[in-house]
Amino acid sequence: MYCKKTTQVPAYLVFITSLIFIACQHQAASTKLQQDSTAPSKLFQVGTPVANINLSALDEASGLVNSRSNPNYLWAHNDSGGEPVLFLIDRKGDEKGRFRLKDAENIDWEDMAIGLGPNNDQHYLYAADIGDNQARRSSLSIYRVPEPDLSAIDQGLEQEDLMSVDKIDFVYEDGPRDAEVLLADPLTRNLYIVTKREEHVRLYRLAYPQETTRMDTAVWVSDLPFTYITAGDISLDGEEVLIKNYLNIYYWKKATNESLEDLLKKQPKKLAYQPEPQGEAIAWKTDGTGFYTLSEKADAEYTILFEYKRN
Repeated sequence: MYCKKTTQVPAYLVFITSLIFIACQHQAASTKLQQDSTAPSKLFQVGTPVANINLSALDEASGLVNSRSNPNYLWAHNDSGGEPVLFLIDRKGDEKGRFRLKDAENIDWEDMAIGLGPNNDQHYLYAADIGDNQARRSSLSIYRVPEPDLSAIDQGLEQEDLMSVDKIDFVYEDGPRDAEVLLADPLTRNLYIVTKREEHVRLYRLAYPQETTRMDTAVWVSDLPFTYITAGDISLDGEEVLIKNYLNIYYWKKATNESLEDLLKKQPKKLAYQPEPQGEAIAWKTDGTGFYTLSEKADAEYTILFEYKRN
């Protein structure tokens, strides 16, 4: 089984659809979400469409990471209420596999991360069940599972249950929050969560080793001067960070021996952004030559995978 490939949507239609969605987001955000007037950095090119993803089962993509075992593939998952499944797609937009997390539940999965964990020689996929629009959930969860070896993926559709799933249940130290960003620091193995709806969103830390047998606590680290943050990722070497909202992408690069927590207290660079309808996923390329973004369908026939190349 493969994704049906279609002709790429005209750029002007993407732009018009995006403007309509952005206008709705402005209304929903009650003027808190603003276009950043800062001139964009020229570190990266503006995004270009590289694939149309016409996969009916992946209709609310809210998490995206580039595979470590085979950088030709990307992992994605659906937003709230979907199956606890990770979708594997290639850079042409074709579906290559569906991997179900055993004993997992998708209440409101909002982001993915990829990074190290308990085994030094293994990369892990992290699925973040951290959405909480009304800030009412008594606890939240992050699922951690070793990334399958993708070197043997062939032309057929792979379907597999992932058995070795750890569940990290946690609460925030200061009460419920809505969040859509999970960051896995490859240098410390700490997990970081960025909240969504505050006028100045909050950064929380789940220190390594995270608890899997009892409730863990996410500790507040700092506030960040942004709102409606929807996606983020850390590069493979841990030196560069991307965070985005519906209108802007922000970029940080570490100085020597700088911690992630200190880094995010600094002023970022704004990057050029190709508008998307409900863009809620961003992922570094494994080789560091750029990054991808992916949006929810927002009533479109298919979604577009954008690539931002490093200049």
